[in-house]
Amino acid sequence: KPLIIHIREASLDSKNILKEYAKVGGVLHCYNANEGLLELADRGFYFGIGGVLTFKNAKKLINVYPKIPLDKLLLETDAPYLTPHPFRGKRNEPAYTSLVLEKMAELSDIEKKELESVILQNTQRLFKGLIGNNN
Repeated sequence: KPLIIHIREASLDSKNILKEYAKVGGVLHCYNANEGLLELADRGFYFGIGGVLTFKNAKKLINVYPKIPLDKLLLETDAPYLTPHPFRGKRNEPAYTSLVLEKMAELSDIEKKELESVILQNTQRLFKGLIGNNN
């Protein structure tokens, strides 16, 4: 089963621990835009992108986002927190992920429908046998 990791103010330590001990990949939930963590993509880790990407002050994440391998990209929510713009400050909910997807498509220069398909495939690959009908 994949690991779900939320790293906060411990990117270097977390990266080193995961490189040494993680036997399976997983999700870097609420990816914090630390470029050093991108090397974990080679170890089966995916990068969860949520509402923060839509924030006006998310310059670091906006700059790092295009460097995330497309086949390691996930769309997520941190509900009830980190609600995307223009609903920031309100309770977050899964319905708002479409706003994040729009921003992701804009930054990726990929059609929203195509990116949605890629993210679905990534999710099914990561959670193979654990969700839906993805054999």
